[in-house]
Amino acid sequence: MENRKETNSAVDIPTTHCTDVESSSISDGTVVASSSWEKSRQWIRSIGAEEYGIERVPESRRINQSPWSLYIAFFSFNCCTTALALGYLGPTLFGLGWWDSFLCVLFFNLIGAVFPAIVTAFGHRTGLRTLIMPRFSFGWWPAKVVVLLNIFTQMGWAIVNALAGGDILFVVGGGKLPKAVCVILIGAVSIIIALFGYEYIHAYQRYAWLIMLSCFVILAGFGGSHFENIPMGSGPQETASVLAFGTAIIGCEVAWVPCAADYSVYMDQETNDWVVIACSYGGLFLSQFLLEALGAALGTLISSPDERFMRAYDSYGLGGLIEETFADRGSGVRGLGIFVQIVLSFSTAAVGVVSMYSIGLSFQMMTGKAVRVPRFIFTVVGGIVFLVCAVAGRDHLESVMTNFANICAYYLVPMTTVLLAEHYLWRKGFTYNLTDWNDKEKLPVGIAAAVSFTLGTLVAFLCMSQAWWVGPIAAAIGGSPTGTDISWMLAPAVTLAVYLPGRYWELRKWKR
Repeated sequence: MENRKETNSAVDIPTTHCTDVESSSISDGTVVASSSWEKSRQWIRSIGAEEYGIERVPESRRINQSPWSLYIAFFSFNCCTTALALGYLGPTLFGLGWWDSFLCVLFFNLIGAVFPAIVTAFGHRTGLRTLIMPRFSFGWWPAKVVVLLNIFTQMGWAIVNALAGGDILFVVGGGKLPKAVCVILIGAVSIIIALFGYEYIHAYQRYAWLIMLSCFVILAGFGGSHFENIPMGSGPQETASVLAFGTAIIGCEVAWVPCAADYSVYMDQETNDWVVIACSYGGLFLSQFLLEALGAALGTLISSPDERFMRAYDSYGLGGLIEETFADRGSGVRGLGIFVQIVLSFSTAAVGVVSMYSIGLSFQMMTGKAVRVPRFIFTVVGGIVFLVCAVAGRDHLESVMTNFANICAYYLVPMTTVLLAEHYLWRKGFTYNLTDWNDKEKLPVGIAAAVSFTLGTLVAFLCMSQAWWVGPIAAAIGGSPTGTDISWMLAPAVTLAVYLPGRYWELRKWKR
C-alpha cells in the first residue's frame, strides 16, 4: 500500500495507517480477518472516510501535517456560539460586571489552555489517541473508568452545543420552527461530519472559522453601541462569583484534554514538541478568550436601560439578545442580522463534531470486541442518543451548560494531574514502551492512579458550589449563600500528594 506524505499543511490521511495487510488488530492483540469486516472497511475507504479507530499510528504512516493546522483546528473548534454562551453567563448567571467578567475570561483561559495544549504533543510523539495514554498510569481497568466518564462528558458537551445553536435558530424562525427541530438540525450536521473522521474534520475546520469569525465581528460591531459597562463588584460575594465563573471557564478548557492528542496522531513524530504545544495553546486560548469576552459584553445587555433587551432575554435567552442587537437598524441590517444568526446557530457544529468523533473512539476503548466494529457505527449510535437527550433538555441551556462545564473541571483536573505527573516525573518525557499500550499484563497495576484520582475528585466535589449541590468545604469558606468554589485549586494538590508516594510504592512492588 502506498505511503503518501504531503508537503503542505493540509491533512490528507493515508488509505490505511496501522498495518500493511488486510487485517484488523483488536484490543487483546489478536488479529481478525473476516470477510464482512473487510467489506465494511473497503466501503469506508471508498467514501474517503477514516478507516481505523484507536489503533496506534506508526511512524511509517505519518504525514507532514503542519503544527499550524492545530492552531487553525482548535481556533475553529471554539469559534462558535458555545464559547459566546459561556461568556455571557458572567453577567447573566454569576452577576458579574463587565471588567470582572473580562478579567475572568482572560486569566482563567490563560491558565486552563495550558493543560490540553501540553496533552496535544502526546499525539504526534506516540501515535496514540488521547485516552489510550492514561493506560500508562491508570492501568487497564481504571483507565476504562476514565473512558466511560469521557463518553458521558462528550455527550453532555454535544447537548450543550446543540442547545446553544438551537436557541439562536429558534429565534430566527420567530418561534414557528419548533425548538426540537432546531436542535436536531444542528446536531445532525455535527454527526455527519464526525462520521468521516480525521481528514474531513480538519478540512471543515480549515475554512469554517473564516465565516464564523466574520459573523462574530459583525455582531460585535452592531452590538457595541448597546453594551453596558456594569460596575465591578467587591467583597466576599464578588470573590465567590469570580471563582464560580472561573471554574466554569477552566472546565471548558480542560474539557479538551480527553481529545486534544486525537488531532495530531498523523503528524510527523519529529515535529518539535514546543511548536506543537504553542500552536495548540494559541488556538485554544485566543478563540475562547475572544468569543467569551464578546459573550460577556452581550450579557451586559440585561442591564441596559432599553427594556427590550431584558424582554428579549426573558423570552429567548442568548438568541434574543443577539437578535435585538440588529433590531433597530433598519430592514437592510435586519436582513444581515438574520444571516449572521443562521451562521452562528450552525457554528456550534464545529465543536459538536469533536464530541461525536471522541464518542466513537471512546466506545472502542471500552472492550476489545468493540474494535471489530467500525468507529463510525459508534458515532451514529452516540449521535442518536445525544439527539434524544438534547431534544429533552432543549429549554435549559444555562443550567446544562454550567453543570457540564463545572463537572469537567471536577474530574478532569485530577485525571490530568495524574497523566502529567506520570509523564514528567516517572516517564521523564516520552520514554514509553509503545508496544505495551494494548497489553494489560505490561501496563501499570493502576492502584496509585485510581486512589489519587478518586480522592482528588471527591475533594473537588466537597469544594464545589452548584445549584444542585454545595460541598461542605465550599459552604464553610462562605462568601455567598452558596459558598465559594475552590475545587480546581485544591483537587490537583490532593491528587498529586497521594499519587507520588503511591506510584513510588507501586513501581517498587510490581516494577511497572
